[in-house]
Amino acid sequence: MTLRPPAVALPPALAPLEMSVPASDGLVLKGILEYPNRPGGNRFPLAVLAHQYPATRDSFAPLIDDLLVHGLATLAFDERGHGASIRGPSGPVVIDTPVGFTMEAFGAAFIGSASRVGFNRIDDDILRVASWGAAQNFVDPKRILLIGSSVGGTGVVLASTKVPNLVGVITFGAAGELVWGPDGKQQARRAIEQIKAPCLLTTSEKDPFKGAALVLDWSKGLSHVTTKQVPGDAHGMAIYYDVREEVLGFLRKLAG
Repeated sequence: MTLRPPAVALPPALAPLEMSVPASDGLVLKGILEYPNRPGGNRFPLAVLAHQYPATRDSFAPLIDDLLVHGLATLAFDERGHGASIRGPSGPVVIDTPVGFTMEAFGAAFIGSASRVGFNRIDDDILRVASWGAAQNFVDPKRILLIGSSVGGTGVVLASTKVPNLVGVITFGAAGELVWGPDGKQQARRAIEQIKAPCLLTTSEKDPFKGAALVLDWSKGLSHVTTKQVPGDAHGMAIYYDVREEVLGFLRKLAG
């Protein structure tokens, strides 16, 4: 009887981790950390993803697939009042959603949610989520990428100055800057000026929330900022397939 040595097997894949992080006001933020399906022992760059109102972290599904293929771990979380992030210290905290199909209904629901749920804390939420992710096994805390859509886009821009090992920022139709006060736009511009990490700011040309104007304002005169505008009026992650090649090119440049 001839005994054969066992075949060399690849290390088992890393399992996703469920995140629970307390926000500054006690609301519990929930998310999922996923790792690329690559041999164990690696430390992966981390992409932290903040979605648009009134979506959930699942709206990033196609982008998450692309990030994992390119060797990044991903940490997508439900923003406050969305999805699973609705448990506050005094009970449920849930966003208002539009009643009706007009921009007026959407705007009223967003404004009501912003004040009641505390959207002006989103940048601090992002910082806390990124800090949790950077502390996990197999994550390289010196390579953090922030990605945001709509109000999450403005949130990652504002959070970026507090991430010392930032390697880049990507936004899709960043909006909702007035959540942070009448100078929200200026706050974001100052943040982008300060960070110096490469940024990719994307939007549609007729974004209903003035995304094109924000992209122009936040990028003017800054060599570390790349912009992409696409035809139409789609908002947030609805433009992903239109800007996907630019995003993948940006990721390849970050990888060197």
